[in-house]
Amino acid sequence: MFGLQLYGQGFAPRLILSVGRYEVRQTAQIGFEDLHLRELTARTPPDERHFLIEMTEGSRRVFHAGVKRTGTFFELEALARQLQAEKPGSLILISTSIHLRRVRWCCQRIPVLQKWKIHYVPVPEEMSSVRRDQWWKRFDHWSYLNAEWIKLLAYILLRRDSA
Repeated sequence: MFGLQLYGQGFAPRLILSVGRYEVRQTAQIGFEDLHLRELTARTPPDERHFLIEMTEGSRRVFHAGVKRTGTFFELEALARQLQAEKPGSLILISTSIHLRRVRWCCQRIPVLQKWKIHYVPVPEEMSSVRRDQWWKRFDHWSYLNAEWIKLLAYILLRRDSA
């Protein structure tokens, strides 16, 4: 994971990972077995199975994100709740280059995040699950791209009064 690499290289003093219910299995593969997310997931009602993993030097913890519904906007609201009591500083938000457009749109509408200096960093193409190079030749790539545009349009239409 690109965020873990940047954190390991000292780009930030803290890393917060958003882990949805279908991503829990992947956390053990990247070195988070000690957080026992699978066991926590088994004890958690399905609609509450979204977690945040916070890492700082010498500390790792997992907690319920408090996501009201699934989706980028609600994940970013959960992040904003975690940052609310802190003095605004800078954030690095990492995602696929295609998804970052919607992430930026959401951040611009969440009051807590509006106070932070946010750097939007795309996962390098060679590490990304979706690549720009010949994306049209792969069904999963063009369906992802189309879904992103549809979701962005839906966000704009549903939240046009929150700008």
